[in-house]
Amino acid sequence: MTDKQTNSGERELGFGTKNSSNFRFLKEDGSINVLRKGLPFIRPYDAYHALVSISWTRFIALTFIGFVLVNLFFALLYLGFGLDEITSTHQKKWYLAFADAYFFSVQTITTVGYGYHSPTGIVTGIISSMESFVGLLGFALVTGLLYGRFSRPVAKVRFAKHAVIAPYQEGKAFMFKMANQRSSQLIEAEVSLIVTGNDPQTGNRWYRELEIELNKINFFALSWTVVHAMKSNSPIKDWTKEDFQNNDAEFIILMKAFDESFAQTVYARKSYKCSEVQWGKKYISSIHQHTDGRLAIDLDELDRTDDVTL
Repeated sequence: MTDKQTNSGERELGFGTKNSSNFRFLKEDGSINVLRKGLPFIRPYDAYHALVSISWTRFIALTFIGFVLVNLFFALLYLGFGLDEITSTHQKKWYLAFADAYFFSVQTITTVGYGYHSPTGIVTGIISSMESFVGLLGFALVTGLLYGRFSRPVAKVRFAKHAVIAPYQEGKAFMFKMANQRSSQLIEAEVSLIVTGNDPQTGNRWYRELEIELNKINFFALSWTVVHAMKSNSPIKDWTKEDFQNNDAEFIILMKAFDESFAQTVYARKSYKCSEVQWGKKYISSIHQHTDGRLAIDLDELDRTDDVTL
């Protein structure tokens, strides 16, 4: 048994030591890839987390669909109990009657009240009162979610699509590259790197921390190439490309920095599976000098590599 397989399972990241072949611990978006069972059916915090974490496109689409469905529900209630208790409605054609009911619902739930439609009976008055209450709660909830989305400190760090094994000093090194995608200032940036894999002999999952040549920088202004030298003290010093595949290796990265815009610490996560590590490659610089003399970084060139002999 080699050094990288000794004391297998003594240290782990909360994922246990079960063999998890063809499984990545972190998804490509940095979220933890774990399925939880036995949870209660109603989980308000999970719903809140999902709504503040999804993309803006999905959030706006879900909000709009919810608005339409709620108004559709109340419009059907108004139709069911009769439009004769709502003023200025069309009674002859069904689609005009439905439009009147729907637009009355929109005016009620938003508390706009143009005055064209108004309830005249007890039943429609009760329904419109309930709808106004639902509207107040709904808009308060959406407002809270909007504030949560805007105020949530999130690091927008772009990682290179592939890590590389490149020459370094008198040997070789595992490297990956990243850059800040925002104009906000990140300071005191720090990175930790862990490799995990399946022991081919015991089938247990093992974890090892990898030493980084420069694991902390004061200013994360441009790009940052993180280097783990595969020297004598490295758990993967003698690894070949086949060893990466046989151990189903995954490199797990955690980056944290202080964001001056939020005045809080932000985090970014990433993992590279063995299939995402390119051998005999080196990164090409994505930093250039602008015409006015300032340094500039082209994020579209972050993934560019060149062939090199190990």
